[in-house]
Amino acid sequence: MSIVLMRFLEVMLSGIGVGLVSAIAGIGGGTLMVPLMVLVLGIDVKVAIASSLLTIIVTSASSSSVYMKEGLVNLKVALTLEPTTALGAISGAILTIGLPSSIVKRVFGAGLVAISTIMLLRTFTKPKESGEVKHWFWGIFSSFFAGVSSGMFGIGGGVLKVPIMNLIMDLPIKEAVATSSFMVGLTAASGSIVYSLKRLVDPVLVLGFASGIIPGATLGAKSLKGIKSKYIKLVFSLILMYAGIKLFL
Repeated sequence: MSIVLMRFLEVMLSGIGVGLVSAIAGIGGGTLMVPLMVLVLGIDVKVAIASSLLTIIVTSASSSSVYMKEGLVNLKVALTLEPTTALGAISGAILTIGLPSSIVKRVFGAGLVAISTIMLLRTFTKPKESGEVKHWFWGIFSSFFAGVSSGMFGIGGGVLKVPIMNLIMDLPIKEAVATSSFMVGLTAASGSIVYSLKRLVDPVLVLGFASGIIPGATLGAKSLKGIKSKYIKLVFSLILMYAGIKLFL
């Protein structure tokens, strides 16, 4: 068995786990993919971030299409926020490429701690279920930083987009999740262009993770009914915080 094939199978099995946990915890796969690639698979942090973004483009299409069919995506909000978010993703990618890998690793670790803290707060914060969309300026302004986090850390940015739309703009939580899912692929595509031009994307990682995440997420979605997602999110947030601290140190 060739080394490339062995790596592909290793990554695909990891992808199944990422998809499973992501679906149950209700977060994007990039939040788990990048630390897994760096800490477990020994991938350079810039290659991990670049490959994660391209994988997100592939895997986000399936979930966003379901939300579109159900009529949950608020296209007005998505198309208003996405230009600023995309600009942020490009800026974040350029910033990451310009920094030494050792610094990127520490910055990513700090970002992961911040993301896990946001997830913990969201676990114990009651989401808004209805209301008229408002505070457009602050939504657009905040979305730029959601985009920066996506481009810098190789994540879809949903962990920031959902609270921005729900808590700041008063978009109902289901619409916020669906709209964020629709935007994730577009945001990741913006950042991945920068990484692709620098030849930092590893196609084996992209294909392997994409092949594993899709069936893993399907299995996770089917398992969700029998699991209390609140406790899964709590445990997952703490794991991410540990990974973030380890990357930072």
